[in-house]
Amino acid sequence: MSGPVIGIDLGGTNTLACIMDAKGNLVARTHRNTDARRGPEAVMDTIAEASRAACEEADVDLETIAAIGVAVCGAVDHEAGIVLKTGALDWTDIPLSKGLHQRLGRPVVLENDVNAAAWGEYRHGAGKGARGMLAAWVGTGIGGGIVLDGHLFHGPCGTAGELGQTMADTTGTEPRILEAIASRTGMRNLAAERAGEHAGSSLLEAVHGDVDSIGTHHIAEAFKSGDPLAIEIASIAASVLGSALANCITLLSIDTIVVGGGMTEELGEPWLDLVRARFREDVFPPQAGEWCSIVRTALEADAGLVGAAMLATDKA
Repeated sequence: MSGPVIGIDLGGTNTLACIMDAKGNLVARTHRNTDARRGPEAVMDTIAEASRAACEEADVDLETIAAIGVAVCGAVDHEAGIVLKTGALDWTDIPLSKGLHQRLGRPVVLENDVNAAAWGEYRHGAGKGARGMLAAWVGTGIGGGIVLDGHLFHGPCGTAGELGQTMADTTGTEPRILEAIASRTGMRNLAAERAGEHAGSSLLEAVHGDVDSIGTHHIAEAFKSGDPLAIEIASIAASVLGSALANCITLLSIDTIVVGGGMTEELGEPWLDLVRARFREDVFPPQAGEWCSIVRTALEADAGLVGAAMLATDKA
């Protein structure tokens, strides 16, 4: 590294900024509310202000920053530095790299948030030392990232890794993608479908019967307490996710899967064991169930931030 870098994790609710020094240590971090309703220009002003504040906290001059890495929750053209589409921010075709360069005067590299998280885990987390790595981030939706031959794999069209958008169920009248079943939103939908079969469920009691208000912590607490409805929906999600991951490894033959995101962190190892069990049933060849490891994120909520900073070091 030629100098310190700035990492940015831009979400629909929160904007995180950090300084990573030349040794790869996070030496400062700041937090701001994104408030995307103000529009892209105002959000870019906030990112710039948070970056300067992080520099001040780290006692680093902005002019010494080698590059800035930005992880964004949405589809991006990382080569052009454009946010193509993100529902969380309600942005379409926003030249984020150009806007931040104008404000901060430093080189900017842009990446999808789960791709950045994958890179963070590969360089500094649970995927370190992997020969090939797949990241699966389970939260409100499901995102993915792929590392092959020591590089993030984007594919010729730049959109590789969209695991949650793959088709998971075509048996019903309306086909469903993976994240419509196995994400927090998917589990909430499953709870709504099965609520009538589980009178007295602690999950339903926790939200006073308002299924739409079920959050990650509600599902996790009910799952850990043995609530039948929570166990049913979490098991369905784990089974569908495990099968999807098996398909990925059958196709790519890589040795490490890192699973992260809010649902994974809250549900923990018992839920991941269900994912692993279905994975071993479905992967080909069967031996892949032994040589491919499914592990939890090591960096957790910092994965995207660390990954963004590491992408900046690669650009510097």
